[in-house]
Amino acid sequence: MRKRVLVAALAVVTLAAFTPSAGAEDGDPIVYFSFDDGAYYPQNYDLTFGFSCVSPTSAIVSCEASQQLGSKLDTLHAGTHTVTVTAVDYDGRQTIATQTYTVIDTTKPHVVFRTPADGAVYEVGAELTYDYSCEDDPGGLGIYECFSSKPVGMPVDTRELGTFTLEVVAVDNQFNISQETITYTVADRTPPRITLSSPLDGAIYKLGQSAQISFACDDGPFGSGMNGCKGDLPSGSQLDTSSVGAKTFTVTAYDRAGNVSHLTHAYSVIYDFTGFAPPAVDYPLAASMKAGEAVPLKFSLSGNQGVGIFAAGSPSWLPCGALDGATRADGTLSYNASADRYTFLASTPKAWAGSCRDLIMTLRDGTTHRARFSFTK
Repeated sequence: MRKRVLVAALAVVTLAAFTPSAGAEDGDPIVYFSFDDGAYYPQNYDLTFGFSCVSPTSAIVSCEASQQLGSKLDTLHAGTHTVTVTAVDYDGRQTIATQTYTVIDTTKPHVVFRTPADGAVYEVGAELTYDYSCEDDPGGLGIYECFSSKPVGMPVDTRELGTFTLEVVAVDNQFNISQETITYTVADRTPPRITLSSPLDGAIYKLGQSAQISFACDDGPFGSGMNGCKGDLPSGSQLDTSSVGAKTFTVTAYDRAGNVSHLTHAYSVIYDFTGFAPPAVDYPLAASMKAGEAVPLKFSLSGNQGVGIFAAGSPSWLPCGALDGATRADGTLSYNASADRYTFLASTPKAWAGSCRDLIMTLRDGTTHRARFSFTK
């Protein structure tokens, strides 16, 4: 008798911390749970599942639950959870007990920023639209609201330079609130534009020709503004045409953001050659000359340009229609100031009688001029 009383007393002590399930009929097995039905717990609370089955009239032969005794109850996923225990006694009586608990979503949601990105730098005038979303952490109840004064799909104003912020508020279905802010920068990284209208690239000018330099620089409608626009000579001044040959003119532009651009145009200055005077005729017509006599090649370069007007190896003779095989033309060069005329007196052999020859004159400015002659006896 004392032994039975002791066992009953120990059972009462063991079950004192457990809560019996409701709804069992008299004599049916009783199920005890380690937590109160309808209890609330915060997310990630350490909650161990405990249960026990007792029969007031017989012995328990089965006490099984929806999850193992001593296992951890799910407190990651917010919301209401249900566990079930089925008890069967020796006489076949059965009790199916269920009990619920609720996990409270205590984790704040967060914002995923895509455009603009935090700390990103964008070119002034770039075409962008706001793109972000709000997300709840795993186990949360989901997003209730995601809002900003700059909604998704709205164009980002990149016309103004500087550093700006984007603030988004996220609210989950537990009404946890997260307010997140990122910064981004709109910067001028585009070099200024240069317009060089004189000299044009590839332009050709006559020696001593008057030509006015003309250029301008622009940083665009949204740029940081010009900080300098400088050419080899100022815009509006005279272009250098004082000597023949290939030349360049360069303009450099600076904006206030430190961007620099350069533009170079190449141009050429040539002699003011006006054509050959008689006895030469317009090429490809041929002037008739007597073989063995000197051929006077007369021309003007608009003034006395000195005796160094020929390129190396010029003038030369080439059989009419031939593509190569030119030979150096022997002769003398003189200048008549009163007539403003050069004369190159080219010697010819008598053996050329009955042939056709081109007298090719290449000047130091790089230009080439031809005169054709047919030779008679």
